Amino acid sequence: MLLQGNFDLWTVLYILIATIFLWLMLWLATRFIVTKDFASNKKFVLLLVALIMVVLIPLVSGVVLIIVSWPGEAMVWIRSLIDNGGRNYTTALVPIIIFLLFLMILKFLAGMDWKDTTWVALIALFLLYMLYSLLPELDFLGQM
Repeated sequence: MLLQGNFDLWTVLYILIATIFLWLMLWLATRFIVTKDFASNKKFVLLLVALIMVVLIPLVSGVVLIIVSWPGEAMVWIRSLIDNGGRNYTTALVPIIIFLLFLMILKFLAGMDWKDTTWVALIALFLLYMLYSLLPELDFLGQM
């Protein structure tokens, strides 16, 4: 039901390419940061994490953006009663919340230490944002 609007063959291809690319980057980051044995033992878990990141993170970020912007808009409205208003800065919290969500997904699915999880999550989130910049068609889920 969610994907009925613009779900076509190109979207599936973009999701597959992005998942494979992110999986390779997660595997390489895990290999360099944790150990080679750990990375080879967790290949399929990292593939699942990459798929979750590519498919669910745009949807979750869209929902978090909507929820977080409500109190900010209320504060901007209260401020506009005093003078000409301000800006809604609460939307800047969305990447931080997404990073923490990805940190928890990696920690509890892959079973890494917190120190290693932080670095792998930071590298993977940076690469995911680069993927969304390269293939903006992947952000179809966040456009609710």
